[in-house]
Amino acid sequence: MPVAPGTFRWTEAYRVKIAVLDEQHQRLFDTVNELDQALRSRQGQAALTPVLDKLAEYASEHFAAEESLMEEHDFPGLSTHRAQHETFRQKMADFLDDHEAGKAGVPVSLMLFMQDWLKQHVLKTDKQYSAFLNARGVH
Repeated sequence: MPVAPGTFRWTEAYRVKIAVLDEQHQRLFDTVNELDQALRSRQGQAALTPVLDKLAEYASEHFAAEESLMEEHDFPGLSTHRAQHETFRQKMADFLDDHEAGKAGVPVSLMLFMQDWLKQHVLKTDKQYSAFLNARGVH
């Protein structure tokens, strides 16, 4: 389903100034906007499985890339960051379990979680490694 201009807009504020990670973050925004659009058109349940699949793929690819760079450059916050990634993976598994069990409200709960993730993790936590890695020549 094509995604209309999103509610969640990628702005410079979200940039970590590492091209591959910024591209992956932008794809995360696209996925969250896909869910938002589905909810607005009352298709949240229908969109949930593909959205959760994309979020699981994102977690696998993006978290590995972030953690690899942090490990390679001895980022001191790696263990805390890794724990937050694990929390995200567990939340996605919980959302999938709830969806498969037929629980109501899962798409909205997922949207609320993702809104918080974009604001707290991408906008704040990821910024902690940005300057550290940029100073070590990672762009």
